[in-house]
Amino acid sequence: MIDIDAIVKSIKKLPPFPNVATRALEILDDPDASVDRLISIIQYDQAITANVLKLCNSAYYGLRRKVHSLREGLVLLGNAELKNIILASTAVKFFHKENRGYDLAKGELWKHAVATGIISRIVSNRVTESEPPSLFTAALLHDIGKVVLSRLVDRYFEQIIALVNEGRHSFLEGESEMLGIDHAEVGAKIAESWNFPEDIVQAIRLHHRPEEASDDDPLTPIIYLANIITLSMGIGVGRDGLSYRGKEEVMKRYGLKAKDLQGIVIDFYDEYNKVQDILKLS
Repeated sequence: MIDIDAIVKSIKKLPPFPNVATRALEILDDPDASVDRLISIIQYDQAITANVLKLCNSAYYGLRRKVHSLREGLVLLGNAELKNIILASTAVKFFHKENRGYDLAKGELWKHAVATGIISRIVSNRVTESEPPSLFTAALLHDIGKVVLSRLVDRYFEQIIALVNEGRHSFLEGESEMLGIDHAEVGAKIAESWNFPEDIVQAIRLHHRPEEASDDDPLTPIIYLANIITLSMGIGVGRDGLSYRGKEEVMKRYGLKAKDLQGIVIDFYDEYNKVQDILKLS
């Protein structure tokens, strides 16, 4: 019998989400916050500072001169891009290891996380009037539960995939049947342990079950679509593959057709250089 309490306790062994990142993200959500206030927080985090300058000086921006100061970099990037860098700089350490349970090589879960974040923004721009503030955060962290559950999935993979092959279970349902909990629920508990807002917690919990989201939830259906599109592109496809249930009602909700999905994929590759720069964050 698998001890669910032991799984929950293993969540507490994860490093906490850094206070610098949390405080910086809160400042960025305040339209009246000054650059000086933001600098006073970020300047003490070497990884974030280095990655701000790294992205500004990357081929994507193609500037004729080098950006040397944090202040100059913050002004150039703008709040939306800066939020992405802060999140990526912070989250990468949780995703970069090999994920044996899901048969993902080192860095593959991270690539999937970043690609889903980028695609969620592209989808949002097509189907909403304005991007929800928490969207990129929830999309980037939607599979964080796989980090904790990987070892157990590896141990029980044959039993899980047998349930899937019987045709009555999705991979998520197979996890829940064999382990007593699935990676989406574990991810939600991690987000709770980091004191993330409830909308992010719920989006992570329901990213495979958007039909359970409330009608006023702007995150979950978009992250569901972004995740499925990312998997269909072969980015971060592990042993669970595409063994998840399709939800045509989400497509219908937004009036999306197959040609729209093709357009989203094209837009993603237009953003690929930016994605590559984020993937290289240390």
